[in-house]
Amino acid sequence: MLNRLDRAEWLSRLIRWMSTTLAAKRGLPVIAAIAMTVISLIVHVVWVISGSMVVGLCGFGLLHLAILIGFVGVLLAEPLGRG
Repeated sequence: MLNRLDRAEWLSRLIRWMSTTLAAKRGLPVIAAIAMTVISLIVHVVWVISGSMVVGLCGFGLLHLAILIGFVGVLLAEPLGRG
């Protein structure tokens, strides 16, 4: 399975695209993470008002996704260089 993943053309294109795109816009993942965190805050307020468990799960999922994107953005900022 890992050999197939190593030779995957779609993964190679994705990594190449991310490298060229993020090198020019290094702060984009962090800005996206901040925006997703604000949206998550709004979803959490709606959850408190409505009491719906589905809205709460969406809010927590969005928050954790924002944290992961922010961490990846911070970790990739240095290796990608100044653009």
